[in-house]
Amino acid sequence: MIFYAQVNEDGTLNAKIPRFLWGQKVTVSVTPKTESKSSWEQISEILKEADALDFPRKTHAEILSELRAFRETQ
Repeated sequence: MIFYAQVNEDGTLNAKIPRFLWGQKVTVSVTPKTESKSSWEQISEILKEADALDFPRKTHAEILSELRAFRETQ
């Protein structure tokens, strides 16, 4: 079961605990909550930044032609 809580500036923990746990011994594990975005959101942002870059675009044919020319020089 996961509970979300707030830790006050004085170090006290505020959490709403279900009634069936009142009076029971429980174990509390604390991990800091990070404000992270999903992988897809991160990838989307990176792709938007890449689309905004100003460099000459190439067609598939141009890319293949340059790869063939590069392979011949090797």
